[in-house]
Amino acid sequence: MTKKWLILITILMLAGVLVSGCADNAEDTVVEEEIEETVAEDVEEDVAPIGDGQDFAVRMEYYGMMKPSELELNRGDTIAWRNYKPQGTYVLVSDDGLFEDQEMDSNDAYSYTFTESGTYTFSVIDTPDMTLTVTVN
Repeated sequence: MTKKWLILITILMLAGVLVSGCADNAEDTVVEEEIEETVAEDVEEDVAPIGDGQDFAVRMEYYGMMKPSELELNRGDTIAWRNYKPQGTYVLVSDDGLFEDQEMDSNDAYSYTFTESGTYTFSVIDTPDMTLTVTVN
C-alpha cells in the first residue's frame, strides 16, 4: 500500500512541475508582447521625431549584451532601450555625452532621438561587453 502512495505522489509532483513549466512559457510570451507594446507607446509619447523618423528598439539583456549591438539609422530616428534583466538595474551611458547616465530598473525604457549625423557609442556601467554602436546618416 505504501508503494502505491509513493508512486501516486511522485506522479502528481511530476505533473505539477510539467504544468507549471508550461504555464511559465505562455506567461513569458504574453509579458514580452506587453513589453513590446509599451516600448512603442514610450517612443510615441516621449519623442517628437524630425521628419519621417523611424523607431528602433534595443534590448538590454540579462546576459550582459545589447541586441542589436550595431545600428545604422538616419537623422530623426529614435532608439528606445529597454532593460530586460529580471532583477536589478543597468546604468546606460552615452559615451559621447548625448544624455546623462540613465539608471534603468527591470522593464524601464529610455528613448533618444538623433538629430546630428555621426557615430555614437553607448555602454553599460560595470558590464564591459554590453555596448551599442550607432551610425547616423
